[in-house]
Amino acid sequence: MLKTLSKWLIGLLACAAILITAYLLWFKHGVNFIYGAHTEVVDHTVFAAPVELTTITDVNVLSPDGQTMLTGRTIVINDGKIISITVGGTTPANATVINGHGKYLIPGLVDSHAHLLQSPNDLLLYVANGVTHIRDLGGPADRLQLREEIEQGRTGPRLFVSSPAIDSMGLLEGAFWEFITFHKNTHDVEHAKRMVKKFAKQGYDAIKIYHLDMPSYRAVNELAVELDMPTTGHFPLTFELSELAVTQQSEIGHLEEIVRVLIREFGSINDKSSDAFYAHVALRSDDIIDDLLANDITVNSVLWFMESIHDQFSNLEQALTEVAIEYANPGIVEGTKDSEEFKVGWLPGYNQFEATSAPSEEIYNKNDIFWQAREKAHHILLKAMVRRGVNIVAGTDAGANLVVPGFSIHDELTSLNLAGMSPAQTLATATKNPAELMKSNAGIIAVGRRADLVLLSKNPLSDINNTRTIDTVIVNGRVFGRKQLDAMLEAVKDANANSRKISIDKYL
Repeated sequence: MLKTLSKWLIGLLACAAILITAYLLWFKHGVNFIYGAHTEVVDHTVFAAPVELTTITDVNVLSPDGQTMLTGRTIVINDGKIISITVGGTTPANATVINGHGKYLIPGLVDSHAHLLQSPNDLLLYVANGVTHIRDLGGPADRLQLREEIEQGRTGPRLFVSSPAIDSMGLLEGAFWEFITFHKNTHDVEHAKRMVKKFAKQGYDAIKIYHLDMPSYRAVNELAVELDMPTTGHFPLTFELSELAVTQQSEIGHLEEIVRVLIREFGSINDKSSDAFYAHVALRSDDIIDDLLANDITVNSVLWFMESIHDQFSNLEQALTEVAIEYANPGIVEGTKDSEEFKVGWLPGYNQFEATSAPSEEIYNKNDIFWQAREKAHHILLKAMVRRGVNIVAGTDAGANLVVPGFSIHDELTSLNLAGMSPAQTLATATKNPAELMKSNAGIIAVGRRADLVLLSKNPLSDINNTRTIDTVIVNGRVFGRKQLDAMLEAVKDANANSRKISIDKYL
């Protein structure tokens, strides 16, 4: 009898294990779909280009300080670098010649906060939009291989890859989170430090911090400094802004991180009023900025996405018509909806930010007030940071709701300009500033610098929206003309159309 019961028990356990495994595999398949892994992949080799001797003649060139356009320059590029910049210079024999008359040459753009997820077609979207370098903040190990492929000539922007985001969670919750995301869970301070050493050995460019506990947060930052690795990302959930005076975190992943803590320390915006909250933000700004400057902390902007959240909440249908949704990976756009509490995607019914289908007027108004106050707090802080000279880099959080890779950097620059930055200051956030942050040999146009360049039809110092008037993109000396850039966009759009399950025609 006992032997029979044991056999039954073993059988039941085996069946349970099979069912659990099958469920997890099914769930993981769904997660991969959300990350865009099931979308048709464009053959990137079609767009391969050689590194060749190139001359751009009679072109207006952005000065190294980013303040003016230098007229009538001849730029010679060889072996992926700028070898000469002259006034009315000669063209070397055998060089490919680009007529720059009436055009404007700027450094290649950098998106300082992007997520490729499982969407390699995005690499083409970046190049087609003049983005020659992205910082993937939270990349799995295979992203390091992709970084190497691009170094060896694969068409795409140069990659700066941070480690997977590090969290502090319970054992089971952390294991599940690791299973469905790129995050890694730490068990204690010593485990967190071992993880940082592992990431450094693997060759990551930075350590990505997520919601660590405070002891692990401090230990990770301290060790990263010893290893000469920058840290970027989020604050711990219990973070107090007084910590900025002593933190060794070198970059804040979103301006939102500071706003979130300000909301927590202020209390309910609905109970105390938006005006009182704005006064609180303004009052706290200088102390916060004092600490940012004293510790040389860079702030990643991610402004347009924060502004769009209220638009998604109040009028999602309209917001969807205002982005280049046809180029976004359909898996990420379509997402999933397991319940009203767990929605992932961009479309109505799947979008976590949209107003619920039948909210009470009171709930709607409270949420409306909150999202608008949160957005304005970003503007108050940004204006103060610009006035005081905080180092700001333009990041978009590409891959997040309505943030279309490549296109989004231009949206971000527009938002930064409208929020109070001059066109020159704005352009620096996507060129010179991130290049200096990454210690990259790009970011300005000068002899010896890497040839990551964008040729525009109109002057961005007159109107920052002119960064969208792209004629030619040069990535590490590889030249892509307008026809090639259009072909990249068309290829991605076609691949998306072939993979789409939900029509987006109404938004086009």
